[in-house]
Amino acid sequence: MSEQSASPRPSLLDWLLDFLILILALAGFVIDGFLLVRRFADADIGIAGCGGGSACEVVLNSRWSQIFGVPVTLFGMLVYLGLMFSMTPRGHRLLASMLGAIAAAAFWFTFVQAVLLGKFCPWCMTVHALGMSIFVLGSRRLWRTEGLTPASKQLGISTSLAFFAIALSQLYGPLPATHRIENTALACVAKPIEIHARGEGRKVSFAGGTRGYNATALPHIGSDKAKHVLIEYFDYQCPVCQSMSGYLAALIEKHPQDICVVLLPVPLNGECNHFLGPLEAGHPGSCEYARLALAVWKSHPIEFPEFHEMALSGTSLEVCRRFCETFIPPEKLEVALRDPWITEYIEANIADWVSFSRETKKLPKLLLTEKRILHGLPPSKADFIRAVEQELGL
Repeated sequence: MSEQSASPRPSLLDWLLDFLILILALAGFVIDGFLLVRRFADADIGIAGCGGGSACEVVLNSRWSQIFGVPVTLFGMLVYLGLMFSMTPRGHRLLASMLGAIAAAAFWFTFVQAVLLGKFCPWCMTVHALGMSIFVLGSRRLWRTEGLTPASKQLGISTSLAFFAIALSQLYGPLPATHRIENTALACVAKPIEIHARGEGRKVSFAGGTRGYNATALPHIGSDKAKHVLIEYFDYQCPVCQSMSGYLAALIEKHPQDICVVLLPVPLNGECNHFLGPLEAGHPGSCEYARLALAVWKSHPIEFPEFHEMALSGTSLEVCRRFCETFIPPEKLEVALRDPWITEYIEANIADWVSFSRETKKLPKLLLTEKRILHGLPPSKADFIRAVEQELGL
């Protein structure tokens, strides 16, 4: 006698089990729908960067939030609909495939959040917890109707295939756009800030002339005599800004005579940035990194590139400070850090960040031409270089 023919007729417990699976599937469908609507309703979602973002925003605007340009939450909604259909007599053959897809998504996207992003979105993890609960309950239902051995084989195959399909699609499929390039016209109504243009040297202007910068006097990488000067607003503690640093280095390496990048730190830390809301994620230590960077630039500009690279590489504040003390005596470093010039520059950088954040707060922000600004980080170094070359006509 086969396992299937030996299966008992549906009991009240079986009906309750099916009802529970449907309720959990409906909950997963609703949460995925909420995340999908939120993605299109929030201008910040979809732009990679730091600044005011929760852990959910970090996850939802990462490259892992899409498959072939389609939000994974939409795929999730479709799978939950498929699961609900598979609970009917006409769709029962789809049950193993839907359960496998749900389990595979839970495994893969939990791995992405834990290992690749280091951030957990509570809404996403709730969906995955619902999914694993459905997988356990649905497996019991499948065992009853198909038999333990055939059902286990179906679940193993479907879960493995779905897992590799999702992983390979995200690893080798087209990368989603995680940046935005637009005009800076909205920033033109802001009050001009003059501090960045002080002193002797090469002067450049942006945002319709409301922002002037002295490429010689301000911290920069590349030659201040280069054909094009870009202005970057960034945070030393921002992981996305750390990636942008590598992109900019590659751009300068490719166009050494054409590119100079002025570096203006914007600490995302309530200690010195009072424009952060009480619920916005900040970066502890950012104010100290920015102050050290500006002190090094003013007193020993030749050492600045090494400090800048060290700070952006994740080196601790203590180690960065010891590095500074190798060429600035500790007592002189303390005096330099209290220089009102540093506070004034940081406040001006923050004010600019606010002005350029009418559409999104995300850092990094890169002024490309007099009227164009890039928010966030393109999905790859090649995409970044291609986009800048197009904007600058290189």
